[in-house]
Amino acid sequence: MDFITRAWTSAESAMSRMRVHQLSHQFTLITRQWLIGAFGVMVCFLMYAVSAAASDEFTILGANINSQNGVYLLDAQLNFNLPRSAEKSVRDGVVMNLTVEVRFDHVRHMWMNETVAVLEQRYTLIYHSVSQRFLLRNTNSGLQSSFDSFDDAIIALKNIHNLPLLDSDLLRSSVRNEVSMRASVDIRSIPRALGLILFWVDDFSLKSDWYTWPMKLQTRDAQ
Repeated sequence: MDFITRAWTSAESAMSRMRVHQLSHQFTLITRQWLIGAFGVMVCFLMYAVSAAASDEFTILGANINSQNGVYLLDAQLNFNLPRSAEKSVRDGVVMNLTVEVRFDHVRHMWMNETVAVLEQRYTLIYHSVSQRFLLRNTNSGLQSSFDSFDDAIIALKNIHNLPLLDSDLLRSSVRNEVSMRASVDIRSIPRALGLILFWVDDFSLKSDWYTWPMKLQTRDAQ
């Protein structure tokens, strides 16, 4: 009887060890599959992050101030990259915004610069479905231009020409003057129906660093 009991106990122990081994093997397989999946997701995320970082750059290639009829006008060339879905988003009703900030300073060597004026100009780009044209509008002046293609509108957005900023009488020729500007672009105001589809576009925004250059004042006779 003792022999039968020991044999039964030994068999139960062997079966228990087998079940534990099977469960451990299954757990190992599940864990390995989960780690492989997580690693794949991490690799995809890193690839996307690297790609986004490479494209998320906004620079001011050049800028200049000219005087005409007693008003300082801005010329500037901007460079930025948009996500591939930007055109489709604008066609679907999303508004693209460009904001330009300009600061005029009197330079003082022993003290902080004296800020004469800080100005902000805003542009909006929308798609007019009836005329099938892209409308670029300066919200400060109300001036508006229309374009056949999205690319043409973006080219115009990147090249600012003769933008009125400041009355020339506000700057003194007896001191050194500097102009600084920066710009930002964003895509906002997504329709609710598209919110879930384009949630990453809603967060898209870029801003340049400040671009500063010395400004040589022109006299009234030179104008």
